[in-house]
Amino acid sequence: MSETYVCPYCEAAVDRDYRVQYVIRSCSECGGHGRFVHSTVTAALDSIPEEERPDGWAAQPLDERLLTAVREGLLNARDTQLRNGC
Repeated sequence: MSETYVCPYCEAAVDRDYRVQYVIRSCSECGGHGRFVHSTVTAALDSIPEEERPDGWAAQPLDERLLTAVREGLLNARDTQLRNGC
């Protein structure tokens, strides 16, 4: 089964045959290099209410938002865990 990962810069999606929280790679769309976040984790980030998001949230690349959300207590390890064995 294919899993979807999202570019931290342009949010282009790529599919891979493995299931991890993120993969580090270069984007074929924008050329950026960083942590492509699993779509499940991306959905968890999107579910954080706007009023709880820190200043500058929208300007951060997706992978930095993940780190900020965990550091600020907006997400915890359970929120970023992938289900079904991961």
